[in-house]
Parts: sequence; C-alpha cells; structure tokens
Amino acid sequence: MSKTNNKAYDITNVLDSVDMGFRKTALFRLRFWININSKASHSSEAFWNRSTDHRVICMIAINASLAQVPVELSVGPNQRDIVSYEVLRRLCRCTDKTMRTIVQEGVDREDIIKVRIGRETFIRATSKLLKTFESFEQEWIQLVKKNNRL
Repeated sequence: MSKTNNKAYDITNVLDSVDMGFRKTALFRLRFWININSKASHSSEAFWNRSTDHRVICMIAINASLAQVPVELSVGPNQRDIVSYEVLRRLCRCTDKTMRTIVQEGVDREDIIKVRIGRETFIRATSKLLKTFESFEQEWIQLVKKNNRL
C-alpha cells in the first residue's frame, strides 16, 4: 500500500470515532462562516469579522457601551464604559498602526465613537453597532436552531 492509501485509511478510522456532536458543530461552523462570507463586503457583519483583531475591537467596544468592560481591562473599577488604546494594543495581535486603522474605519462607518478625556482617546460602540450585533446574534441563534434539527 502507498503512503497516500495509508493516510486515507487513517482518516477513515478517525471518522468512525468522531462524535456526532462534533460533526454537527463542524457543519454549523462551516454554515456560519459561509453566511458571514456571503455578506456584502461593506456590511458591518462582514467588516467586524475580517480578522480576530476586528472581532476583539468590536466586542470590547460593544461591552464598553454596555458599561461592562471586564475590570482588568477597564479604565478603572467604576469606569467600565470606555476602552483605552493601551488596552486595545494589549489585546490585538496586529500592529499599532493596523489597530488604529481598524478603529478609524469603525469610526468612519459610525460603528465606533472616540471619546477624548484630556490627552487620552478611548472608544465605545455606537447604538448602530449594538443593533448590528443584536441582529447578528439573532442570525447565530437561527443557525444554531437549524443545526440542532439536523
């Protein structure tokens, strides 16, 4: 038997032992990402899912607008409604310039607002981004329900 055939045989053995829950999750994730990728490139859902850094910036901005930034990421224990660029830098893997570009694109899209306090700049989500996220979550819930019926 060739090496290729052995690999195919190994995969077959693995497939036999894969849990049905995992199979459904894998199919669900495929449908989820196809759904995101099918959105128009200018849509907020597509924009905020371009990269892990986009998703982190989006979610921390949303949580800031909900005044529930985790204490360890907040400006202070009683000020959990804005996020500093310093925290964003720590959370993002991209360069500082790329992070700032993502934030500025979010501002230009009217999904994020910048808040100036003294010399510092902070961010939070706008009500537009909150509504987009709520809609996005409803799509997620519908996909989960559809996946559970399979």
